[in-house]
Amino acid sequence: MRAPRKDVQRNRQRLITAAREAFAKHGTDVSLDEIARMAGVGPTTLYRHFADKDDLIEAVLDNLMATVRDDAAPVVDIPDPLQAFRSMFTDSCDLSDAETETFLRLAATSTRAGAHAQHLISDLVEPVTARLRDVGGLHPGITADDIAMFIRMTVAADDYTARAKAVQVLLAGLTQSAREVG
Repeated sequence: MRAPRKDVQRNRQRLITAAREAFAKHGTDVSLDEIARMAGVGPTTLYRHFADKDDLIEAVLDNLMATVRDDAAPVVDIPDPLQAFRSMFTDSCDLSDAETETFLRLAATSTRAGAHAQHLISDLVEPVTARLRDVGGLHPGITADDIAMFIRMTVAADDYTARAKAVQVLLAGLTQSAREVG
């Protein structure tokens, strides 16, 4: 299978960028036709790439998480599992307030979007969660899906300072519970 043409890739990225901006500014009620107009393409081009709004929302969620994934990649190489786990949350999972608000708004649009957002976060935290659990530093019953849910709860805080505090409490509780259980 050959790679998509450059113009096709460019149009797809323009649509995702326009949708991200539109969703951030106007919420998810913005029409697909308006997003196509903002991207400088016709509605037919939009529908060639995205069958429906949920497809487009998933692409924007992926786009929002791309930088986080890139920032988090080196964390898995940190030798100490607890330090890697902590670093994932304190250094790597860091969207701006506006990006966090957009991510949460999009994740709340449908069951499908919520499940996709949960999956994105779970995949991101699975390696460090499994390592910490394997060495007894995390309660044995805690899964990457649990951690993803906790992250979504903490990012719902009003601003960066409140999120940072929520993450610190979360980390202390998760690692403390493992010490008490172990």
